[in-house]
Amino acid sequence: MASLLIGGEQSDVLQGGQVTLYQQFETFKGSGYAATASSVTIGITAAGTPGGGRGTPVPAGSDGIRASGPANYSYAWACDPEQTPGDYLVTWTGVVNGATITYGQAVTVAAVASGVPAPGVYATPAQYQEWSGDMITPAVRVQVMLRRASEDLDMALVAAVYPVNANGMPTDPMVIDLLQRACCAQCQFLLADNDPAGIKRQYSSTSMGGVSQSRVASMTGLQMPPLGPRAAQILHVGGVLPSAPLISW
Repeated sequence: MASLLIGGEQSDVLQGGQVTLYQQFETFKGSGYAATASSVTIGITAAGTPGGGRGTPVPAGSDGIRASGPANYSYAWACDPEQTPGDYLVTWTGVVNGATITYGQAVTVAAVASGVPAPGVYATPAQYQEWSGDMITPAVRVQVMLRRASEDLDMALVAAVYPVNANGMPTDPMVIDLLQRACCAQCQFLLADNDPAGIKRQYSSTSMGGVSQSRVASMTGLQMPPLGPRAAQILHVGGVLPSAPLISW
């Protein structure tokens, strides 16, 4: 006898990206106790809802399924770059104690946004303008600072773990959005700080044209570029700081 168990798991993947899907087979629905499963297969089809995807990108079968134990299985879905955006149903099927059990998961294919940043840069000038409302700073200067801001984020994210493409750019829509906003915030901070070479931070006070400025002690002589308060806030709320590894992403 077969039964369909619809789980609450939801995954996202960009067109051309990859997502790893996981499933643990149980003694019975919601028991939380792992059970040995055999004849495990997976299939991915359009969810059949308004705005849903199209077709059957992964016909039901066992190819590509990896076992990390008698009850735990995973499958890395390499989404086609031309896959129709929308919702898809992931169907896991296995035999537990002589009974066929089917689990359902949801996966959403997101379209790659236009104006994708260059490799190594987490936001475009247009995205910066939309986020900050800054329409005055020349786009050429913004582009330079976005690259510097991306380098600052890379330093802050050392040891962070999240899915990336061949260019090292994030593929998870949530991670893309978070790094885009953090990059814009750091770019705004760098433009306002106006110390791209880090020279002014070597002095506690400066004077020019009758205007004197002093920096707080914590900002002088820094070996690494500081992370702007709002950029740090965005990363912190997103679960990145103060600990770097993104275990749940």
